[in-house]
Amino acid sequence: MMNKRLLCCALLIGGIGFTTPQYVEADTSNVPDSINAIALGNALTDDQKQQTLNSLGQVKEVPIYTTDGNDLMNYISKTDFNAQWKVYSSVHLETKAKGEGIEVEIATPANITSITANQYKNAAQTAGITDAKITVASVIPIDGSGALAGVYKIVKEAGGTVDTTRTQAAQEEMKVLNDITQENQNVSGYSDEKLNAAQEEAKELLAKAASEGQKIDKDTVTQAVNQALENQGLQDILTKEQVNKIIDLLTMLNQKNIFKDLSKEIDLSNLKNELEAKSQGLWEKIKSFFANIWAAISGLFQGGNDEPTQTTN
Repeated sequence: MMNKRLLCCALLIGGIGFTTPQYVEADTSNVPDSINAIALGNALTDDQKQQTLNSLGQVKEVPIYTTDGNDLMNYISKTDFNAQWKVYSSVHLETKAKGEGIEVEIATPANITSITANQYKNAAQTAGITDAKITVASVIPIDGSGALAGVYKIVKEAGGTVDTTRTQAAQEEMKVLNDITQENQNVSGYSDEKLNAAQEEAKELLAKAASEGQKIDKDTVTQAVNQALENQGLQDILTKEQVNKIIDLLTMLNQKNIFKDLSKEIDLSNLKNELEAKSQGLWEKIKSFFANIWAAISGLFQGGNDEPTQTTN
């Protein structure tokens, strides 16, 4: 029995290998380095404007723009909105230092009825915004699309470039993720935060693949989605249909060359750090596993029993 255990240890040790992935540095995006501005909905009264500014946390004089139906049509969807659309949800956008990522705060959560903070974050990343604080507010219950259009309008007014192909793709992404969240409202183990974290991770994995010149096809997308869902503990929670929706969504993003763009915009060193942390956790489990086996082997020499070794997963 001792020889069998020693053979098992040798096989396990021989089968463990680690590779160091290669990463590229992030490039600049089409968003100006310094923005601090507000976009208010066009339907607000003067009193509502002041109330909204207070909710957005305005502490000094900053440029204030107005978001209207034309902005919704230009940046989000020409079929879902019209030029006469009344916009209430508003936004404060402030860029941050490169590498700090996107932070979203919904200052009036009771009045943003559809879009979550994590969905805003994913949409902003897909549209090309990488390092910013986004604060959203509305004086009445509303879905929140106006605030997203406001983000894009601020970037445009600040001299940046807004790719409407990407903003419309971001809107489709938000719809898909929101639908999945609505379908899983009462499902144990599910959360919108986990889903959007998985979506962000899958996009970063595909951006990394694009940065290395890899061909991204449906198999590549499927592998990235499955890995990201597993890392978030959602692989056995989402239905096959929901997983396929995410795969189709990311395939569409790939067809629009969004992952090539992201590979130049996001700081992939963040992904490297996350993967290294996960590898460190795996290594600690491996050390614990072999420590238990070695304790059992030592017990053999000390006349211990021959019961199976209990491992910690």
